[in-house]
Amino acid sequence: MKSNFFSLSLIAASALLAAASASAQYTVQLGYANVDPGASASATTGPFLPANTTSLNVKAQQTVFFSVAREIDDHWDVQLALGYPPTHDVTLRVITPGNLPPSVAAKDGQLIGTVRQIAPTLFANYKFGEASNKFRPFVGVGVNYTMFDQANSTALFNQLSGGTTNNKLTDSWGLAAQVGAVYKLDGPWSVSGTWSTADVNSTLTNNTYGVERKTNIKFSPSVFILAVGYSF
Repeated sequence: MKSNFFSLSLIAASALLAAASASAQYTVQLGYANVDPGASASATTGPFLPANTTSLNVKAQQTVFFSVAREIDDHWDVQLALGYPPTHDVTLRVITPGNLPPSVAAKDGQLIGTVRQIAPTLFANYKFGEASNKFRPFVGVGVNYTMFDQANSTALFNQLSGGTTNNKLTDSWGLAAQVGAVYKLDGPWSVSGTWSTADVNSTLTNNTYGVERKTNIKFSPSVFILAVGYSF
């Protein structure tokens, strides 16, 4: 999965560079991102599990953000948004405690696993105002590809599942959008603030000695970014 991430990133970055003219301006950004997955998960289904009893929550995480953008004209640019892949904590959500043994229901909210998400996104951004303005709001639309790896179970989840459990989440393609603003500093430097989201859907499969249980997860991520940019 990690090699796929770097391959995809290199292909997109190469395409961005190949499309450039000699006079094209590029901006690279580096900053901080707070990633709230906004996960809405169905009840987990599978053998030996009472219906509509358990699900999961995916917690927010912070990471390093970076991107490269190519200016098309005074208003449009194309941006490849990346970041260091964050690893999110996953906790148990008990839906109907009365249908579970009290010892299991008492585990509501406890850590049952971790998962890393890798989500390169390609945006087309429109900047308002004139090129000479120091402050320029912008909006962007694009396409997101999210993959998941390093989906690990805790000892607690293995115990609840009846043994060592392997986890796999399907990848997702979806539309993405962002809004933000850039403020030009002296020379080639700038600062920006951005909020972005994407349509991400995945199915989690837990496999315990061949017994599979599934959870459908819809992500509506809310990503807040503060970054410093350098244009050349």
